[in-house]
Amino acid sequence: MPIYTQSVTPSDSISTAASRFEDEVITWIRVCMDRYADAPATAVHDQGTYTTAWEPIVRRTGDAEILAFLKTARDRMRDHYVSTGLWRHGYWRMQEAHHGTEHYELFLGMLLRLDPADAETRRQLIDAAEHMGNWSATAPPWFNDRTNRFHSFFFGTDAVQTNPGDDFNRTDHLRCVNICLLAYDASADRRYLDFAVRYAGAWADAIVDAPRLPIGLTPHGALYHMADAPEAVYRKFVGEASQPLTDIDRAENFLASDGVNTFLRLWHETGDVRFRRAAERLLDPLITQITDPDAGVVAAAVRDYRRWTADPRYDAAVLHVLESDPIRPVQTLSLDTDARPNGRPVGVGKRSDMLHWLEDGAPRRHHPVTLAVAAEIGESEDVAVHALDLARATFVLARNHLPDGRDHGCAARTVSAVARGHGRENHAGVVTSVLGSMMMKMMR
Repeated sequence: MPIYTQSVTPSDSISTAASRFEDEVITWIRVCMDRYADAPATAVHDQGTYTTAWEPIVRRTGDAEILAFLKTARDRMRDHYVSTGLWRHGYWRMQEAHHGTEHYELFLGMLLRLDPADAETRRQLIDAAEHMGNWSATAPPWFNDRTNRFHSFFFGTDAVQTNPGDDFNRTDHLRCVNICLLAYDASADRRYLDFAVRYAGAWADAIVDAPRLPIGLTPHGALYHMADAPEAVYRKFVGEASQPLTDIDRAENFLASDGVNTFLRLWHETGDVRFRRAAERLLDPLITQITDPDAGVVAAAVRDYRRWTADPRYDAAVLHVLESDPIRPVQTLSLDTDARPNGRPVGVGKRSDMLHWLEDGAPRRHHPVTLAVAAEIGESEDVAVHALDLARATFVLARNHLPDGRDHGCAARTVSAVARGHGRENHAGVVTSVLGSMMMKMMR
């Protein structure tokens, strides 16, 4: 495939840059709504997540037509999963904690934020969450109350898989905590928050009290050495996970399951300082990667930290990105679809199918998300405009030359992956973390 190129037309203000970008995103949304208006649901586990980048648009515009489309898609997926036997009592008959949770945490979580009063969204989230703490008699127990661990990485409403090594709890199990927090938001039922505190607390203890970050939890304690966990077991079904060789790699695995936000939310709910310390223990190695032009997700995590704590602890590191490599005008942005890494590269924001971006024919210098966060910290309109213009060109290239992502929501080579972040970036895309954050700031 060729190299695709898009002109980067400079804007004269934040409002102009945001408005132009928003128009491009709305064009894509309308195309998707036409394209999939009559499309039947499929067996793909994350077919709804391609729409999660639409959240800031619906939040700003209140567009009832878009919200209705999302709810129709929700109900079609529910009906298909139930009628084909993929779901029973609100969850997969058998899945694993990494992929099986995505529809609930990402797609239904978005719908809950957009319309907290919607009874069907709330019901579906609660139907899933009630299995996490063994509160439903219709499914086998997923959680071991004695060891404070999930019985397996593989579970569903029909069975829990118990092959040797399956009881190794991965960072992906924090996605179950995130679903419980959504159920708590939907129901105000304290048991969901209490469960989240209990299980995430085991992770926080393993993070805060040790010289290295853990790679997992077993029924007997935390694991800090790969020799104690067979590589095949660790990587089973999560092929894009980092090799857990350094604390950067290990922290990246937490970040891919939104671990920083999880711990900070629990700190906010409880005041328990170990959760904030766990988030900082993850961010401390991650911030060393802030200059990597693929690591915009680190800057997004810093924004999350600032939002929860109002603490400027990591601000200087973000601003140093532009001090060491100042922005300069970019005439063209290119997407080289032929360039592929040889396997999954080491680092943050990496995948084996990751995209390769060029600025005026040379490798990209800054991630638009990093620029956007630096603009917020430094209160720089020039940097904000530059971030928006680069992000818009990035999005337009993706929209014009990549599939939407309905067939695989967490892959990297989709419009959705560029707009909301791929499976290792978790909501840190050019729409969600550049345009969305700018629009929210302008709405205040």
